[in-house]
Amino acid sequence: MTVAGSSGGTPGLAANLLSSPFGLALDSTNSLYIVDLINNRIQKWLFNANSGTTVAGQANGGTGSSVTTLRYPTSIVLDSTDNMYLSDTSNYRVMFWARNASSGTTIAGITGRTYETKHILRNNLFSQNVKKIISIAVIRD
Repeated sequence: MTVAGSSGGTPGLAANLLSSPFGLALDSTNSLYIVDLINNRIQKWLFNANSGTTVAGQANGGTGSSVTTLRYPTSIVLDSTDNMYLSDTSNYRVMFWARNASSGTTIAGITGRTYETKHILRNNLFSQNVKKIISIAVIRD
């Protein structure tokens, strides 16, 4: 049973498609949040919906390092009020997106792609600890 994306496995950018879905979370109403890695966005799928709605990043898959764009997000956690904490992996940051917000805030890491940040965080520091950082942020809720 396919609950989101193409039952035939076709990737894409349209609201009813995904490209490399990577992480999942359920909110308090059982809506499914999907980290759409290649499309640089987070899609929210309501129960029994035929398509998703972009709730973080750009619907057109645009990438960047601003407070409204993502670059290869990989993980998501929701707190008790459905705020999002997500890892924006290629921007080397963890972001907080309040429920229904149009932009996020960096709460951990360094935004951007400088050599020093890339060298330090690529050595598994970021990938190993991002879920711990997100978990700590959610526990503070």
